[in-house]
Amino acid sequence: MASAGLGRILIVDDEQSVREVLSEYFTEQGYSVESASGGEEALAFVQRSTPDLVLLDVRMPGIDGVETLRRIRGIAPDVSVIMVTANEDIGLARETLKLGALDYVAKPFDFVYLERAIMAGLGQGGGGGSVSAAPPSGDVWRDLALAVFQAVRGMNAASRASTGVRLEEAVLSAAREASAGRADATALGGVDLLLSLAAELGDLTGAELSRVQGAVERARQSLRSRR
Repeated sequence: MASAGLGRILIVDDEQSVREVLSEYFTEQGYSVESASGGEEALAFVQRSTPDLVLLDVRMPGIDGVETLRRIRGIAPDVSVIMVTANEDIGLARETLKLGALDYVAKPFDFVYLERAIMAGLGQGGGGGSVSAAPPSGDVWRDLALAVFQAVRGMNAASRASTGVRLEEAVLSAAREASAGRADATALGGVDLLLSLAAELGDLTGAELSRVQGAVERARQSLRSRR
């Protein structure tokens, strides 16, 4: 793969149209994307070049998504996997959570929810384990986005509804701008404002707040260094 951007995603779906739509969307958002048309191709790819996250269709000919998930867990246990399902397969998708899938999304896609799930998966890794701070990636904007999504996952429901969701949206917007080479103080300002509100309201405190504040400061320093 080329530059990882916001993260390295492998899309696995037997429908070419689905692969094309998802690949185009996430490439435009700043992710590095590869695709596979089935389970065997996906497993070969994971063995060859482990992605950060796999977006995996449940129903596929040959090796289906459930069996592919089982085998991925054996090959790369730290890779986050999000299942893609039709409405009639939601019960089956829920079962995959027991096998180590992080989440599932239904077709037709809600792209806002899907991207939040993907960013949360990139921040967590490991298929359902406890959330811990991701090591620095060398990309301050990706690190900032992951820090925010990790922090929001630890909020209670009221705090997520109050400031968490808005903070996720702001950091995704800033990270996209950075990936496109357009990052500036304005993009970071929205994150800063929401972070201040979350701190004042008690929605984000302690180590998680300090971690995100540190990531914001590193992003700010990267802007200064480009002047």
